[in-house]
Amino acid sequence: MKMLHNERDYRNWIMAELFLVSETGEAAQFVDQEIEDFIFDARPGAYPCIAVMVQAKGQPAVCEPKFVYKEQVFEWAHQMGFGFDS
Repeated sequence: MKMLHNERDYRNWIMAELFLVSETGEAAQFVDQEIEDFIFDARPGAYPCIAVMVQAKGQPAVCEPKFVYKEQVFEWAHQMGFGFDS
């Protein structure tokens, strides 16, 4: 789980978590265009958000990114009794 503040955070997180590439520039086993297409298609709808990798339904060896947005966090906080609004 990771808090993402902007597109750069997202790119670093997805490269490390899914493509196993560090910021030092280790080579990925994917074609650059495939990586760029996936990064674009899987990006969050808004920042900030919380990112987490989850197992894809019906595909135990496949993980995919999911995002939790501020509105959901506020809803959960309210349900837990924190008593503040978004």
